[in-house]
Amino acid sequence: MSNFAKWGGLVIATISLFAAFQLQHPPVKKDYPYKIIQDIWTPEEQQQLADMVRTYGEIQSAVADQTPLTESIGESKPYDPIHGCTHPLMVPTRDGKQCAFAGRLDVGRHYIRTGGHNSLKEPYESLVSRLLSFAKFFIGKGPKDLSKEIPLFEKLFNNSEYKSAVETICHGHPHLEPFQLGIIVQIPGQTVAMHYDAPWFFGADRMTVPIWLLVVMHASGLFHNITVPQIQGVAYIHPWNVENMTDSQIADTYGGSFFYHSQGPGFPAGRLAPRPGNAILLDGSKCIHGTDLFLPPNTTSATMLNKDAKPKLVFSPKNSPNVTTRESLWDVISDGKTVATYKFSQLRIALVWRSKCFKSKEEQRKYDEAPKLKVEEILNVLKDDLIRRNRLDLNTYISPERLGVLLLDEYVDYPLPVNTWMPYNYCAIPRLFGETNGGFVSSLLQLIC
Repeated sequence: MSNFAKWGGLVIATISLFAAFQLQHPPVKKDYPYKIIQDIWTPEEQQQLADMVRTYGEIQSAVADQTPLTESIGESKPYDPIHGCTHPLMVPTRDGKQCAFAGRLDVGRHYIRTGGHNSLKEPYESLVSRLLSFAKFFIGKGPKDLSKEIPLFEKLFNNSEYKSAVETICHGHPHLEPFQLGIIVQIPGQTVAMHYDAPWFFGADRMTVPIWLLVVMHASGLFHNITVPQIQGVAYIHPWNVENMTDSQIADTYGGSFFYHSQGPGFPAGRLAPRPGNAILLDGSKCIHGTDLFLPPNTTSATMLNKDAKPKLVFSPKNSPNVTTRESLWDVISDGKTVATYKFSQLRIALVWRSKCFKSKEEQRKYDEAPKLKVEEILNVLKDDLIRRNRLDLNTYISPERLGVLLLDEYVDYPLPVNTWMPYNYCAIPRLFGETNGGFVSSLLQLIC
């Protein structure tokens, strides 16, 4: 393809995206309940939780969070041992032999196209580095399993304010099944892009189906009768010395606030400053949420990381045996090499816990016994709906790759950035349209990106 054709294609794509922005339907106001809890732990408990994170020793990048038995809807391609996964939206499968859509395809695609909540205008590689935060998840069944992993587990789920929030957030579904605990760690310059939490259904969950497809199922409304409500808590446990700062000062100094669209996509987001001990409760599978850029003083960009290089955060061998948790050093490892080192006190750390909400113990039993849905069954329901909407022709073949993108475009409604003349990230468009780094259009855009 000639350089002129590439440039012309980019211009047409940009104009099309801008036109789509102008023609958006007005948002529909929702009411997603939430509850904020302050000082959920004492200072001593905060220290206990920080020490817990230290004991992990190694925390993988969130991109390694691959749990489903079925990782692909048929779009997978052989992994290139030299170039890795060249498709911008694919990552290596668990066995390293294939490249498939990232588990959070819905999140990454929207973030790269728009620059996220902050409307960043940055190249693909920079944006991906910002997304590669580090996470450790414990997915068990019930309090006994999960309490082995996290101290103060009982306090999380037995907190009186948590129990009162259940009545509102899980209205009519008072029987809880705690099922997930997690630690999410960000290094300076990173963010958690806006997202829905993984929905759970009778017969389908993140253990069997790609998470992005679960999000499509939920957003389509076609599986409403088998959806399981849930409640999520997010609390900050990083050991920052911010006792004499207001929440506004913390947010202005560090960034990294938790934002949530409790009135639905398209309406202003609420925010919770990252003060240690602050917590928020909501149903994250319904309410879009994420975090602002974590930008402590003297930070503008994130350490460059490659999605295929298995990045991880490791307790540094340079630490002395008597080092305190707060002063301990943590190395960022990418492709087997140390690319940056941070003190524990320089990290942003959140504890996340989730429960499924059931009407009764009997309903939970039915959920446990529900037969598993196959990915093909789910796709058939969605394709039938696309045909009814005239978005898919019954007699025309569509590749799994194109189908995945179509499903996201049709059903998943992440809002575009506001307060910007251009809500799309033109700096990443060449990469999304297949041009490799250093190509003609990418080189031109370096002048403004």
